Amino acid sequence: MNIQQFQEALFTKGREIGYTDMEIYYVNGRSTSVKVLKGEIDQYTIVENGGLSFRGVINGKMGYASTEKLKPDVIDFLLEEARSNADILENEEQDELFEGSESYPEQPVYIAELVDTAPEILIEAAMEMERTALAADPRVVMARHCSVSIRENEVLIANTKGLHCHHRKSQATAYIYVIATQHGETVTGGWHDYSLRSVEEIDIEDVARKAVQEAVSRLGASTIQSDNYPVIFRRDAAAQLLAAYTTVFSAESVDKGFSRMAGKLGQLVASRHVTLIDDPLMKNVPAGSTFDAEGSATRRNEIIKDGELRTYFHNRKTARKAGVQSTANASKGSYNGKIGVSYHNLYLAPGSSTLEEMIGKTDRGLMIVELQGLHAGTNTASGNFSLACLGYWIEQGQVVRAVNQITVSGNFFDVLQQIEEVGNDLRFTGSCTSPSFKLASLSISGS
Repeated sequence: MNIQQFQEALFTKGREIGYTDMEIYYVNGRSTSVKVLKGEIDQYTIVENGGLSFRGVINGKMGYASTEKLKPDVIDFLLEEARSNADILENEEQDELFEGSESYPEQPVYIAELVDTAPEILIEAAMEMERTALAADPRVVMARHCSVSIRENEVLIANTKGLHCHHRKSQATAYIYVIATQHGETVTGGWHDYSLRSVEEIDIEDVARKAVQEAVSRLGASTIQSDNYPVIFRRDAAAQLLAAYTTVFSAESVDKGFSRMAGKLGQLVASRHVTLIDDPLMKNVPAGSTFDAEGSATRRNEIIKDGELRTYFHNRKTARKAGVQSTANASKGSYNGKIGVSYHNLYLAPGSSTLEEMIGKTDRGLMIVELQGLHAGTNTASGNFSLACLGYWIEQGQVVRAVNQITVSGNFFDVLQQIEEVGNDLRFTGSCTSPSFKLASLSISGS
Protein backbone atom coordinates (compact mmCIF):
# COMPACT_ATOMS: atom_id res chain seq x y z
CA MET A 1 0.00 0.00 0.00
CA ASN A 2 1.67 3.24 -1.10
CA ILE A 3 1.32 6.49 0.75
CA GLN A 4 -1.28 8.00 -1.61
CA GLN A 5 -3.54 4.94 -1.30
CA PHE A 6 -3.10 4.92 2.47
CA GLN A 7 -3.96 8.61 2.74
CA GLU A 8 -7.15 8.24 0.68
CA ALA A 9 -8.34 5.22 2.68
CA LEU A 10 -7.54 6.90 5.99
CA PHE A 11 -9.40 10.12 5.16
CA THR A 12 -12.39 8.23 3.77
CA LYS A 13 -12.77 6.08 6.87
CA GLY A 14 -12.18 9.08 9.12
CA ARG A 15 -15.05 11.02 7.59
CA GLU A 16 -17.31 8.01 8.01
CA ILE A 17 -16.79 7.92 11.76
CA GLY A 18 -17.10 11.65 12.36
CA TYR A 19 -13.75 13.36 11.79
CA THR A 20 -14.27 16.85 10.40
CA ASP A 21 -10.62 17.61 9.57
CA MET A 22 -7.59 15.35 9.19
CA GLU A 23 -3.90 15.60 8.33
CA ILE A 24 -0.99 13.25 7.79
CA TYR A 25 2.74 13.92 8.02
CA TYR A 26 4.71 11.16 6.33
CA VAL A 27 8.49 10.68 6.21
CA ASN A 28 10.43 7.86 4.61
CA GLY A 29 14.20 7.64 4.43
CA ARG A 30 16.44 5.03 2.84
CA SER A 31 20.22 4.83 2.74
CA THR A 32 22.79 2.50 1.23
CA SER A 33 26.36 2.66 2.47
CA VAL A 34 29.61 0.88 1.65
CA LYS A 35 32.53 1.03 4.05
CA VAL A 36 35.94 -0.41 3.15
CA LEU A 37 38.96 -1.22 5.28
CA LYS A 38 42.39 -2.39 4.10
CA GLY A 39 41.20 -3.03 0.57
CA GLU A 40 38.19 -5.11 1.53
CA ILE A 41 34.50 -4.44 2.10
CA ASP A 42 34.07 -3.87 5.82
CA GLN A 43 30.35 -3.06 5.86
CA TYR A 44 27.52 -2.94 3.35
CA THR A 45 24.36 -1.61 4.94
CA ILE A 46 20.86 -0.73 3.77
CA VAL A 47 18.70 1.16 6.25
CA GLU A 48 15.10 2.25 5.83
CA ASN A 49 13.16 4.19 8.43
CA GLY A 50 10.32 6.62 8.83
CA GLY A 51 6.64 6.62 9.59
CA LEU A 52 3.42 8.59 9.58
CA SER A 53 1.75 10.84 12.12
CA PHE A 54 -1.96 11.59 12.00
CA ARG A 55 -3.99 14.32 13.60
CA GLY A 56 -7.68 14.95 13.27
CA VAL A 57 -10.60 16.86 14.75
CA ILE A 58 -13.47 14.82 16.17
CA ASN A 59 -16.20 16.15 18.45
CA GLY A 60 -14.49 19.52 18.30
CA LYS A 61 -11.19 18.26 19.72
CA MET A 62 -7.84 17.45 18.12
CA GLY A 63 -6.39 13.97 18.56
CA TYR A 64 -3.04 12.51 17.54
CA ALA A 65 -1.63 9.10 16.59
CA SER A 66 1.36 7.69 14.69
CA THR A 67 2.61 4.50 13.06
CA GLU A 68 5.68 3.09 11.34
CA LYS A 69 3.65 0.85 9.04
CA LEU A 70 1.41 1.62 6.08
CA LYS A 71 -1.00 -1.30 6.17
CA PRO A 72 -4.82 -1.36 5.87
CA ASP A 73 -5.31 -2.66 9.41
CA VAL A 74 -3.37 0.33 10.81
CA ILE A 75 -6.06 2.77 9.66
CA ASP A 76 -8.55 1.73 12.34
CA PHE A 77 -5.81 1.94 14.97
CA LEU A 78 -4.85 5.50 13.99
CA LEU A 79 -8.42 6.76 14.00
CA GLU A 80 -9.30 5.11 17.31
CA GLU A 81 -6.06 6.17 18.99
CA ALA A 82 -6.54 9.79 17.93
CA ARG A 83 -10.18 9.76 19.05
CA SER A 84 -9.24 8.35 22.44
CA ASN A 85 -6.56 10.88 23.25
CA ALA A 86 -8.59 13.80 21.84
CA ASP A 87 -10.82 13.45 24.91
CA ILE A 88 -7.95 13.71 27.38
CA LEU A 89 -5.48 16.08 25.73
CA GLU A 90 -5.67 19.70 26.80
CA ASN A 91 -3.90 22.23 24.63
CA GLU A 92 -3.23 25.80 25.67
CA GLU A 93 -3.98 26.78 22.12
CA GLN A 94 -6.11 24.71 19.77
CA ASP A 95 -4.08 23.44 16.82
CA GLU A 96 -5.33 24.41 13.39
CA LEU A 97 -4.82 22.68 10.09
CA PHE A 98 -3.25 24.83 7.40
CA GLU A 99 -4.90 25.17 3.99
CA GLY A 100 -1.54 25.74 2.33
CA SER A 101 0.26 28.68 0.77
CA GLU A 102 -1.05 30.40 -2.35
CA SER A 103 1.84 29.05 -4.41
CA TYR A 104 4.99 27.02 -3.98
CA PRO A 105 8.45 27.23 -5.55
CA GLU A 106 9.28 24.65 -8.16
CA GLN A 107 10.56 21.39 -6.73
CA PRO A 108 14.17 20.39 -7.47
CA VAL A 109 14.54 17.64 -10.02
CA TYR A 110 14.63 14.23 -8.35
CA ILE A 111 17.40 12.03 -9.78
CA ALA A 112 16.10 8.47 -9.64
CA GLU A 113 19.31 7.16 -11.23
CA LEU A 114 21.27 8.29 -8.18
CA VAL A 115 19.18 6.14 -5.85
CA ASP A 116 19.54 3.21 -8.23
CA THR A 117 23.34 3.40 -8.36
CA ALA A 118 24.81 -0.09 -8.65
CA PRO A 119 26.57 -1.39 -5.52
CA GLU A 120 29.70 -2.02 -7.60
CA ILE A 121 30.03 1.72 -8.24
CA LEU A 122 29.86 2.51 -4.53
CA ILE A 123 32.38 -0.21 -3.72
CA GLU A 124 34.89 0.87 -6.36
CA ALA A 125 34.59 4.53 -5.35
CA ALA A 126 35.30 3.67 -1.72
CA MET A 127 38.21 1.42 -2.69
CA GLU A 128 39.72 4.12 -4.90
CA MET A 129 39.39 6.70 -2.14
CA GLU A 130 41.25 4.46 0.30
CA ARG A 131 43.98 3.59 -2.24
CA THR A 132 44.52 7.26 -3.07
CA ALA A 133 44.80 8.25 0.57
CA LEU A 134 47.30 5.52 1.45
CA ALA A 135 49.44 6.35 -1.59
CA ALA A 136 49.36 10.12 -1.08
CA ASP A 137 51.78 10.25 1.88
CA PRO A 138 53.90 7.57 3.57
CA ARG A 139 52.95 8.95 6.97
CA VAL A 140 49.34 7.86 6.44
CA VAL A 141 49.10 4.37 7.92
CA MET A 142 45.39 3.69 7.83
CA ALA A 143 42.00 4.93 6.69
CA ARG A 144 40.03 4.53 9.90
CA HIS A 145 36.78 5.28 8.09
CA CYS A 146 36.26 5.23 4.34
CA SER A 147 32.72 5.15 3.00
CA VAL A 148 30.51 6.08 0.09
CA SER A 149 26.78 6.28 0.64
CA ILE A 150 23.51 7.21 -0.99
CA ARG A 151 20.45 8.38 0.84
CA GLU A 152 16.93 9.23 -0.22
CA ASN A 153 14.28 11.14 1.71
CA GLU A 154 10.58 11.59 1.02
CA VAL A 155 8.16 13.88 2.86
CA LEU A 156 4.41 14.26 2.37
CA ILE A 157 2.08 16.59 4.26
CA ALA A 158 -1.59 16.40 3.25
CA ASN A 159 -4.87 17.33 4.87
CA THR A 160 -8.58 17.67 4.21
CA LYS A 161 -8.31 21.46 3.91
CA GLY A 162 -6.48 21.17 0.60
CA LEU A 163 -2.85 21.13 1.69
CA HIS A 164 -0.70 18.72 -0.31
CA CYS A 165 3.07 19.13 -0.13
CA HIS A 166 5.37 16.40 -1.37
CA HIS A 167 9.03 16.13 -2.18
CA ARG A 168 11.72 13.54 -2.71
CA LYS A 169 15.43 14.23 -2.70
CA SER A 170 18.58 12.19 -2.77
CA GLN A 171 22.28 12.67 -2.14
CA ALA A 172 25.55 10.80 -2.56
CA THR A 173 28.33 11.34 0.00
CA ALA A 174 31.97 10.27 0.15
CA TYR A 175 33.78 10.47 3.48
CA ILE A 176 37.25 9.42 4.63
CA TYR A 177 39.03 9.77 7.96
CA VAL A 178 42.72 8.84 8.04
CA ILE A 179 45.45 8.20 10.62
CA ALA A 180 48.98 9.56 10.15
CA THR A 181 52.06 8.92 12.29
CA GLN A 182 55.54 10.36 12.60
CA HIS A 183 58.20 10.04 15.32
CA GLY A 184 55.77 8.28 17.62
CA GLU A 185 53.05 10.92 17.21
CA THR A 186 49.62 9.96 15.84
CA VAL A 187 47.11 12.40 14.33
CA THR A 188 43.87 12.15 12.38
CA GLY A 189 42.10 14.14 9.69
CA GLY A 190 39.12 13.78 7.43
CA TRP A 191 37.25 15.22 4.48
CA HIS A 192 33.98 14.67 2.69
CA ASP A 193 32.06 15.81 -0.36
CA TYR A 194 28.65 15.22 -1.86
CA SER A 195 26.59 15.32 -5.03
CA LEU A 196 22.86 15.62 -5.58
CA ARG A 197 23.18 14.10 -9.06
CA SER A 198 25.60 11.16 -9.16
CA VAL A 199 28.38 9.37 -7.32
CA GLU A 200 30.61 9.86 -10.36
CA GLU A 201 30.34 13.63 -9.95
CA ILE A 202 32.24 13.46 -6.63
CA ASP A 203 35.99 13.86 -7.09
CA ILE A 204 36.97 10.82 -5.02
CA GLU A 205 40.72 11.39 -5.37
CA ASP A 206 40.38 15.01 -4.26
CA VAL A 207 38.44 13.96 -1.16
CA ALA A 208 41.19 11.49 -0.27
CA ARG A 209 44.04 13.95 -0.81
CA LYS A 210 42.37 16.66 1.26
CA ALA A 211 41.80 14.22 4.13
CA VAL A 212 45.50 13.33 4.01
CA GLN A 213 46.50 16.99 3.99
CA GLU A 214 44.24 17.65 7.00
CA ALA A 215 45.93 14.84 8.91
CA VAL A 216 49.62 15.33 8.09
CA SER A 217 49.42 19.10 8.60
CA ARG A 218 48.63 18.40 12.26
CA LEU A 219 51.87 16.52 12.90
CA GLY A 220 54.32 18.28 15.17
CA ALA A 221 51.61 20.13 17.06
CA SER A 222 52.24 21.69 20.46
CA THR A 223 50.56 24.19 22.71
CA ILE A 224 51.04 27.96 22.91
CA GLN A 225 51.27 30.39 25.81
CA SER A 226 47.97 31.53 27.32
CA ASP A 227 47.03 35.00 26.11
CA ASN A 228 44.61 36.97 23.98
CA TYR A 229 45.36 36.58 20.28
CA PRO A 230 43.91 37.55 16.93
CA VAL A 231 41.92 34.49 15.85
CA ILE A 232 40.77 33.20 12.48
CA PHE A 233 37.98 30.65 12.61
CA ARG A 234 38.46 28.57 9.46
CA ARG A 235 35.17 27.83 7.71
CA ASP A 236 34.70 24.41 9.33
CA ALA A 237 35.25 25.71 12.86
CA ALA A 238 33.22 28.83 12.07
CA ALA A 239 30.28 26.64 11.02
CA GLN A 240 30.63 24.57 14.21
CA LEU A 241 30.43 27.69 16.37
CA LEU A 242 27.48 29.14 14.47
CA ALA A 243 25.55 25.85 14.58
CA ALA A 244 25.95 25.67 18.37
CA TYR A 245 24.07 28.96 18.82
CA THR A 246 21.35 28.91 16.14
CA THR A 247 18.58 28.60 18.75
CA VAL A 248 19.20 32.20 19.83
CA PHE A 249 17.48 33.26 16.59
CA SER A 250 14.40 31.09 17.27
CA ALA A 251 11.15 32.89 18.08
CA GLU A 252 10.40 30.05 20.51
CA SER A 253 13.58 30.76 22.48
CA VAL A 254 12.88 34.47 22.38
CA ASP A 255 9.31 34.00 23.61
CA LYS A 256 10.45 31.78 26.49
CA GLY A 257 13.15 34.23 27.57
CA PHE A 258 16.01 31.93 26.59
CA SER A 259 17.64 34.23 24.03
CA ARG A 260 19.57 37.44 24.45
CA MET A 261 18.26 38.42 21.00
CA ALA A 262 14.87 39.19 22.56
CA GLY A 263 13.81 42.78 21.93
CA LYS A 264 16.70 43.38 19.53
CA LEU A 265 14.80 43.52 16.21
CA GLY A 266 16.00 46.48 14.17
CA GLN A 267 19.13 46.84 16.29
CA LEU A 268 22.77 46.17 15.53
CA VAL A 269 23.61 42.80 17.06
CA ALA A 270 26.71 42.08 14.97
CA SER A 271 29.43 43.87 13.07
CA ARG A 272 28.57 45.40 9.71
CA HIS A 273 30.44 42.51 8.07
CA VAL A 274 27.80 40.04 9.23
CA THR A 275 24.81 39.02 7.12
CA LEU A 276 23.11 35.80 8.18
CA ILE A 277 20.80 34.15 5.65
CA ASP A 278 18.47 31.17 5.66
CA ASP A 279 17.88 30.20 2.03
CA PRO A 280 16.13 26.85 1.47
CA LEU A 281 15.55 27.71 -2.19
CA MET A 282 19.22 27.79 -3.12
CA LYS A 283 19.98 25.26 -5.84
CA ASN A 284 22.32 22.28 -5.43
CA VAL A 285 22.66 22.44 -1.66
CA PRO A 286 21.96 19.52 0.69
CA ALA A 287 19.46 21.36 2.86
CA GLY A 288 17.12 22.80 0.25
CA SER A 289 13.36 22.63 0.76
CA THR A 290 10.30 24.23 -0.82
CA PHE A 291 8.01 23.85 2.22
CA ASP A 292 8.39 23.59 5.98
CA ALA A 293 6.97 21.10 8.47
CA GLU A 294 3.60 22.86 8.48
CA GLY A 295 3.34 23.04 4.71
CA SER A 296 4.18 26.74 4.40
CA ALA A 297 6.03 27.70 1.23
CA THR A 298 9.64 28.51 2.06
CA ARG A 299 11.54 31.63 1.07
CA ARG A 300 14.89 33.29 1.52
CA ASN A 301 15.10 35.14 4.85
CA GLU A 302 17.79 37.54 6.00
CA ILE A 303 18.07 37.02 9.75
CA ILE A 304 20.84 39.57 10.12
CA LYS A 305 21.56 42.16 7.43
CA ASP A 306 24.79 44.17 7.69
CA GLY A 307 24.79 43.58 11.44
CA GLU A 308 21.12 44.46 12.00
CA LEU A 309 18.72 41.83 13.35
CA ARG A 310 15.85 41.67 10.86
CA THR A 311 13.76 38.71 12.01
CA TYR A 312 13.64 35.52 14.06
CA PHE A 313 12.86 32.02 12.81
CA HIS A 314 9.06 31.69 12.96
CA ASN A 315 6.53 28.94 12.48
CA ARG A 316 2.83 29.74 12.18
CA LYS A 317 2.21 29.62 15.93
CA THR A 318 5.08 31.91 16.94
CA ALA A 319 4.30 34.28 14.06
CA ARG A 320 0.64 34.50 15.11
CA LYS A 321 1.68 35.27 18.69
CA ALA A 322 4.14 37.96 17.56
CA GLY A 323 1.72 39.43 15.03
CA VAL A 324 4.02 38.83 12.07
CA GLN A 325 4.17 36.57 9.04
CA SER A 326 5.70 33.11 9.39
CA THR A 327 9.20 32.78 7.97
CA ALA A 328 8.31 29.14 7.09
CA ASN A 329 10.75 27.73 9.63
CA ALA A 330 8.45 25.14 11.18
CA SER A 331 10.38 21.96 11.91
CA LYS A 332 9.93 18.42 13.19
CA GLY A 333 12.64 16.31 14.74
CA SER A 334 10.88 13.17 13.50
CA TYR A 335 7.64 12.20 11.81
CA ASN A 336 5.87 11.97 15.19
CA GLY A 337 7.61 14.90 16.85
CA LYS A 338 6.07 18.20 17.86
CA ILE A 339 6.18 21.22 15.60
CA GLY A 340 9.10 23.44 16.53
CA VAL A 341 11.26 26.10 14.91
CA SER A 342 14.54 25.63 13.05
CA TYR A 343 16.53 26.75 10.04
CA HIS A 344 16.76 25.07 6.63
CA ASN A 345 19.96 26.20 4.88
CA LEU A 346 21.57 28.73 7.19
CA TYR A 347 24.83 30.45 6.32
CA LEU A 348 26.94 33.49 7.00
CA ALA A 349 27.18 35.44 3.76
CA PRO A 350 30.71 35.38 2.32
CA GLY A 351 32.96 38.40 2.16
CA SER A 352 35.65 39.24 -0.37
CA SER A 353 38.84 38.15 1.41
CA THR A 354 40.56 34.85 0.75
CA LEU A 355 41.69 32.77 3.71
CA GLU A 356 45.28 33.31 2.56
CA GLU A 357 44.79 37.08 2.67
CA MET A 358 43.43 36.93 6.22
CA ILE A 359 46.40 34.80 7.27
CA GLY A 360 48.81 37.15 5.46
CA LYS A 361 47.56 40.15 7.45
CA THR A 362 48.06 38.38 10.80
CA ASP A 363 51.37 39.13 12.51
CA ARG A 364 50.97 36.75 15.47
CA GLY A 365 47.77 34.79 15.92
CA LEU A 366 45.88 31.55 15.69
CA MET A 367 43.75 29.85 13.05
CA ILE A 368 41.24 27.46 14.63
CA VAL A 369 40.12 24.55 12.44
CA GLU A 370 38.26 22.26 14.85
CA LEU A 371 36.21 22.80 18.01
CA GLN A 372 35.64 20.02 20.54
CA GLY A 373 33.17 19.53 23.39
CA LEU A 374 30.48 21.74 21.88
CA HIS A 375 27.60 20.25 23.89
CA ALA A 376 29.26 20.69 27.27
CA GLY A 377 31.27 23.82 26.52
CA THR A 378 28.58 26.16 25.20
CA ASN A 379 25.76 28.04 26.94
CA THR A 380 23.14 29.35 24.53
CA ALA A 381 21.41 31.49 27.15
CA SER A 382 24.49 33.51 28.13
CA GLY A 383 26.45 32.97 24.91
CA ASN A 384 29.56 31.92 26.83
CA PHE A 385 31.77 29.15 25.47
CA SER A 386 34.95 27.39 26.52
CA LEU A 387 36.07 24.79 24.00
CA ALA A 388 39.08 22.62 23.38
CA CYS A 389 40.31 23.20 19.85
CA LEU A 390 42.91 22.44 17.22
CA GLY A 391 44.54 24.92 14.92
CA TYR A 392 47.67 26.50 13.45
CA TRP A 393 50.00 29.18 14.76
CA ILE A 394 50.57 32.15 12.47
CA GLU A 395 53.64 34.39 12.51
CA GLN A 396 54.38 37.25 10.11
CA GLY A 397 51.56 36.22 7.82
CA GLN A 398 52.59 32.57 7.53
CA VAL A 399 51.26 29.36 9.04
CA VAL A 400 54.18 28.12 11.15
CA ARG A 401 53.00 24.93 12.83
CA ALA A 402 50.05 22.99 14.18
CA VAL A 403 48.70 23.78 17.65
CA ASN A 404 46.88 21.51 20.12
CA GLN A 405 46.17 21.29 23.86
CA ILE A 406 44.52 24.69 23.89
CA THR A 407 41.12 26.07 24.85
CA VAL A 408 39.33 29.01 23.26
CA SER A 409 36.97 31.02 25.46
CA GLY A 410 34.61 33.84 24.69
CA ASN A 411 31.00 34.84 24.16
CA PHE A 412 29.07 34.18 20.97
CA PHE A 413 27.26 37.53 21.06
CA ASP A 414 30.59 39.31 21.44
CA VAL A 415 32.02 37.26 18.59
CA LEU A 416 29.24 38.50 16.30
CA GLN A 417 30.07 42.08 17.24
CA GLN A 418 33.83 41.64 16.83
CA ILE A 419 34.03 39.97 13.41
CA GLU A 420 36.32 42.27 11.47
CA GLU A 421 36.75 40.29 8.25
CA VAL A 422 34.76 37.54 6.48
CA GLY A 423 36.26 35.18 3.93
CA ASN A 424 35.02 34.20 0.50
CA ASP A 425 35.50 30.46 1.08
CA LEU A 426 31.90 29.44 1.84
CA ARG A 427 31.36 25.73 1.10
CA PHE A 428 27.91 24.17 1.49
CA THR A 429 28.22 20.75 3.09
CA GLY A 430 25.28 20.69 5.49
CA SER A 431 22.38 22.74 6.82
CA CYS A 432 24.54 25.31 8.67
CA THR A 433 27.67 26.68 7.01
CA SER A 434 30.00 29.63 7.21
CA PRO A 435 33.03 31.08 5.47
CA SER A 436 36.15 31.75 7.52
CA PHE A 437 36.11 34.89 9.64
CA LYS A 438 38.60 36.84 11.73
CA LEU A 439 38.44 38.42 15.19
CA ALA A 440 40.89 40.98 16.54
CA SER A 441 41.26 39.19 19.88
CA LEU A 442 40.03 36.11 21.74
CA SER A 443 41.18 34.36 24.90
CA ILE A 444 43.32 31.25 24.38
CA SER A 445 44.39 29.02 27.26
CA GLY A 446 47.49 26.94 26.64
CA SER A 447 50.64 26.46 28.64
